[in-house]
Amino acid sequence: MSIFTRKDPICGMKEEKGKGILDNINWFCSASCKKQYAAKQQKTKGCC
Repeated sequence: MSIFTRKDPICGMKEEKGKGILDNINWFCSASCKKQYAAKQQKTKGCC
């Protein structure tokens, strides 16, 4: 079994257990990637 289970949706870095930031759905390698993801999600939400 690999120690890598998830990938950061922004930079693609593979998860190392016990490291990074986990939210409800995604794993992020850093706070910077998590912030970029949140900003990207805000841009993609439309009014309709």
